[in-house]
Amino acid sequence: APDQLDGWSRDARWIYFTSGSRDIGGAGDIFRVSVSGGTPMQVSADRYTNEYFSAPSPDGNTLAFSARGIASGQWWRKGHSHIDESEIWLLKSFDGDNGTYERVTPGGAKEVWPMWSADGQTLFYVSDRSEAGNKQGAQNIWSTTPGRGVAKRRSSFTDGRVVWPSI
Repeated sequence: APDQLDGWSRDARWIYFTSGSRDIGGAGDIFRVSVSGGTPMQVSADRYTNEYFSAPSPDGNTLAFSARGIASGQWWRKGHSHIDESEIWLLKSFDGDNGTYERVTPGGAKEVWPMWSADGQTLFYVSDRSEAGNKQGAQNIWSTTPGRGVAKRRSSFTDGRVVWPSI
């Protein structure tokens, strides 16, 4: 199965990646592996939900990721379709079997590539959510403070799009 590198932990001990290797239908799950090698450890494993594009928080206690839809396999596709709709989620305290999930975005848009600010307080991501003056399908950078804030559009593309951003 194809594996997709998602990111590194801030302390440089872990590599996070998405793999469809454990799902017959090809839905992605998130894994991490030590930089010194060894057996990859499954971080997320929702049997019926595609989970991908993960980003560990700077303190290593929370993992932001995209879920649902097939945007992970069709990231190159310009424009909006219901099959691309995805959401940003958080997985908190995931070092073991007792992690808790929290949805960050409401859905109804393609929301992918989460990225943490250096202090871990703000989450940036790409969304094609419509907003006054911004037609659906134009992918822009957005930000939010998980659990405390309303999402805010940070770039103003009207026809173009943002793909594979980095912070």
